[in-house]
Amino acid sequence: MAVVAMLRGQTDTAAAIFSPDVDEYTLEAGYSERTLGPFRLRTRTYNSTLPGPLMVTRPGHRLRVKLVNNLPPDVAATAPAGIDPLNNPHAFNTTNLHVHGLQVTPHLFDPLGTINPSAPLIGVQSGQSFNYEFQLPDDHPSGLYWYHPHFHGSAGVQVVSGMAGLILVKGPIDDVPEIAAARDELLAIQNLKINPLSERSGRWGLEPVAYKPANLGGYSTMSKVELITANGSPVMIIDRRGAKPVAMRQSLPIYKMRPGEVIRLRILNGTDGLFLPLTLSGFEVYVIGQDGINLLQPERAGDDLKSSIRMAPGNRNELLIRAPMIPTRGTLRALAQMPMSPQLLSEAMGEMMASPPIDIAAFEVSGNPLRMGIPEKLPTPSREYPFISDSEIVARRTVTFTMTTGSRRIIGGFEYLVDGELYREGQVDPRVKLGTAEEWRIVNNSDGIHPFHIHVNSFEVMGLPSDPSYHRLHDTIWLPPFSNLTMRTRFKTWKGKTVYHCHVLPHEDSAMIKNFLIS
Repeated sequence: MAVVAMLRGQTDTAAAIFSPDVDEYTLEAGYSERTLGPFRLRTRTYNSTLPGPLMVTRPGHRLRVKLVNNLPPDVAATAPAGIDPLNNPHAFNTTNLHVHGLQVTPHLFDPLGTINPSAPLIGVQSGQSFNYEFQLPDDHPSGLYWYHPHFHGSAGVQVVSGMAGLILVKGPIDDVPEIAAARDELLAIQNLKINPLSERSGRWGLEPVAYKPANLGGYSTMSKVELITANGSPVMIIDRRGAKPVAMRQSLPIYKMRPGEVIRLRILNGTDGLFLPLTLSGFEVYVIGQDGINLLQPERAGDDLKSSIRMAPGNRNELLIRAPMIPTRGTLRALAQMPMSPQLLSEAMGEMMASPPIDIAAFEVSGNPLRMGIPEKLPTPSREYPFISDSEIVARRTVTFTMTTGSRRIIGGFEYLVDGELYREGQVDPRVKLGTAEEWRIVNNSDGIHPFHIHVNSFEVMGLPSDPSYHRLHDTIWLPPFSNLTMRTRFKTWKGKTVYHCHVLPHEDSAMIKNFLIS
């Protein structure tokens, strides 16, 4: 069975109705159990599935999502004197919903689309529900998006428990003949962080105690065991119970192809902080979309780090993969990377970056040849083009990410800051005007890697540190240590209070996030 068909089977249980212009779903956050490898897990998921149910919609449609919180109440916790209660992980069973990359009304603050600078975050507590309604613009790009929790303080724990799922926006890209002829496959890459819950039960999960240090059961970016999963099945287990971490490869999902066949593979990096430069040696690999927005023509990806498919946490890539004309086997692999500093090694991603490559999926080619084509051009996403001209820019700003150690405000000692400040729920900065375009310089003034993500509208990346000629549309972009890049964005359609932040979720939960207001 094709993976997209399997995930659509999950959708059937989540969707309430399918009308011509309304797509309605219910997401139930709660605990579910499963065995992955040698571990019996009890983790937070949507609708008891890993990943969560697939949601499908179209430009011009109304997407309605009812979020139901079936998790138990938060354990009462009080921050010690001097500890910032907002910017230390907490409220692990309070949740909300972010539809990542969809260009819809701002939806983190109450009410949806509010322009009140002091509006509070939506926090759906145990036993509560919240109805989200999103109107997709008629010119919304078609491609792969995703959803996940975004309550400040608990987003990281919930995502590495399994609370994430895919969204497909169907549209013009799907009608390109060569793409329509290709088998459509979805691949959600996640990481699950687990610790023993009790010796008696034998179950594993993640249940940190709010406002306690890690050695007393509090939150830590590292767990005893970490599972890297592909569509819910483990492909690697990182075991940290010994003196040194041990990376153990697991069975891979297999994509069977005929010689010359083309498949469409849409990939999510749904991890909380792993950087995945993907390669598939021996196959023709073409990027046709990035972060839900298709390119104007397919671009060939290569086998080395510079030409790989570079996926920061939160990125999606859409590929056409053509098999060689002879029987063979290949492996979709995330290349190994060296750690940047001792400080980075102290973070969860540091040990992964020092580990061997992560094998994600296997491709087997056999049978009678099937000669399939690659399109020469792709539809122009009218919402994103033409690109922003110099004359459109009404303001230029700088956003700076920094990391400091020795903090007394953050229990773990690390502060992850935007413009040198802790996050404040009731403040906005900057204030921007609907219908205008701005240019922002994003500066990483640290030795960690920080993917920049902004809500509501996409942005143009005006070159990368490693490739000044790079010019592509994103909603999340990988920013290496001690580097900077320039992005341009139009504030289109929607007013409201919203955010930009680092998409390494432990960083975001520890203050690397900032509100801004579109008015």
